[in-house]
Amino acid sequence: MRTCLGLTFQTPKATSNDNAIFLLFWLHGKYKSFMRDNVSQKKGFFCRIESMDRRWIFLAITLATALPFVTTFSIRANPGEETLRFDDALVRAIDKGMPVIVGVDFGPQTMSEMEPLLLSVMHRLFESKTPTIFLTFMTESAAPVREYLASMEKRYDLKYGVDYVFLGYASSFAFTIYGMGTSIGSYFHADDRGTALSELPIMKGVENYKDVSAVINIASNAMPKFWISYGVAPYNFDLLVGCTAVQATDYYPFLQTGQVDGLLAGGRAGAEYEGLLVDKGVISETGDATRGLGSQSMALIAVLAFIVLGNISYFAARVEKKRGRG
Repeated sequence: MRTCLGLTFQTPKATSNDNAIFLLFWLHGKYKSFMRDNVSQKKGFFCRIESMDRRWIFLAITLATALPFVTTFSIRANPGEETLRFDDALVRAIDKGMPVIVGVDFGPQTMSEMEPLLLSVMHRLFESKTPTIFLTFMTESAAPVREYLASMEKRYDLKYGVDYVFLGYASSFAFTIYGMGTSIGSYFHADDRGTALSELPIMKGVENYKDVSAVINIASNAMPKFWISYGVAPYNFDLLVGCTAVQATDYYPFLQTGQVDGLLAGGRAGAEYEGLLVDKGVISETGDATRGLGSQSMALIAVLAFIVLGNISYFAARVEKKRGRG
């Protein structure tokens, strides 16, 4: 008798034949389980790859990513047309023998991508002893700029107020950019240290954009567009831009029309420029942009290798399993 859902059913008694059939099915199941366990204990290479613990994959990608940062291994990027054009424009500005304005407008969230661009430009300017005027329209950019300049001052034996100056942060960027075309001193009365501009040797004779050879804007926001609209359009000076990779398409039209004279976009461009400066003897070794490019490349190579190996092991393991069942 069996009861299900409140209903009682009469079931026939099991016969000896039923018991024999049940026993055969049970023995067959045990045999398949034994063979499966036996095959798994004698897995071939591809079967072991197919069942590999995913933590080994995570470890391999971690090691591949860290390799360029902990060893001398690096992947050099050959400079492209845009990088060469940027450097040519910067060299033309340096050769004029006039000060250069550098606007720095990026924060911590994009520092890994933008910092190498700025440092490369700094090396290019300070190695050539070009007087450089720094400023920013982002409050979070001021502290990093001070650190970069302190490092460069020690490396190139620079003198503040003579070789470079940091004017600090200015608000109302559109109004300031436009107004600097008539009088820089009217919008920056003192530098970041509180010294009047009239007391700084580097600012002697620098009244407006006509007295500088170029403006360079290293920015992760839309600030270059304001330099174009409120600076280049009314005053027609040379503008060079460094931006993130995702912003590059925003500035290609300006590069084609000549409103932007040079463009460095993203970590790839930073790595290219570092390699170019090494080849020209400006710096002795590449920096974080090249290491970052190597890290990305090694991580992608590792991922692609696992994808290829996984697909091969899937089909090869099927063959091994068939042979094991045979």
